[in-house]
Amino acid sequence: MDWKKGYIVLAFALLCFADARGAYDYDANDFAVEVVDYTAGPGADIYDDPSSALGRPSLETGGEVYPEMVPVVPVYQAWLANQLVTIGEGGQLTVKFSHPVGNDENNPYGMDFIIFGNAFLVVGSNQEWDFGNPEDTTVTGAVYAERGIVSVSQDGSDWYYFSSGPYADDFAPTAGYEWDDVNDVWAEELDPTRSIDPNLTAADMSGKSVAEVIEAYNGSAGGTGFDIAALGLDWIGYVRIEDDPGSEATTEIDAIADVSCCGDYRHPFPVGDINKDCKVDMADFALLVGHWLDCTWDCE
Repeated sequence: MDWKKGYIVLAFALLCFADARGAYDYDANDFAVEVVDYTAGPGADIYDDPSSALGRPSLETGGEVYPEMVPVVPVYQAWLANQLVTIGEGGQLTVKFSHPVGNDENNPYGMDFIIFGNAFLVVGSNQEWDFGNPEDTTVTGAVYAERGIVSVSQDGSDWYYFSSGPYADDFAPTAGYEWDDVNDVWAEELDPTRSIDPNLTAADMSGKSVAEVIEAYNGSAGGTGFDIAALGLDWIGYVRIEDDPGSEATTEIDAIADVSCCGDYRHPFPVGDINKDCKVDMADFALLVGHWLDCTWDCE
């Protein structure tokens, strides 16, 4: 094999390796790490521990016979006292990240952070969730939500509101695991730092099985995505959820995540990554060759 063929084979192998995607690699810093302030309004009851909003969203929760644990699915959400914090009437929760949450250019669908509550999709008529095969239960397309108003800040002092939505504890309800429909078993954990398509609505789920709803999430664990660019911001460090005074619902929070992508705080662009896809490969080489000796300033 001559050196040109060898180079091509090596480059192809590197491309295949770089494109391989594994399961979500948990890092506590992908989620809110500190409670800055919490006011528990009436209705918080036993769900008054704000630290429940830190860390990742719940993968499993109590079953019909406590303390049996079952997977969190879009029709059966986390409900244990150590998994959720309730805002309550007139209440609010403020949390902080360990790093700036950026308006990263490669964030899926432009979403920058995700809030997980315990909103759930309503099961179809004459059906109930029996913790069995998710292919056997369908949903109506209605979501039981307890919306909370969300605002963000860079310094913890100046706040910017998503005054007309999106809202916390709304669509899309959390899902903990993928469903393996070949072997009829729960499979890999879904990614809580991967946003769903914001154009996807509860109505789009009408008539789908629970398994099909999870499949529609496309590898995401669900939650409601927020785009800080809509507020004219490049990054944030704080998130606040407040009670909606126009609603009698009591917002619950399970987790708040930074969306992961190529080029974010954990996955910076490597040196030589000209096209910013987080790998240095033949595509970058082609760009380099195509613009070899290009010059825009003082080229003598």
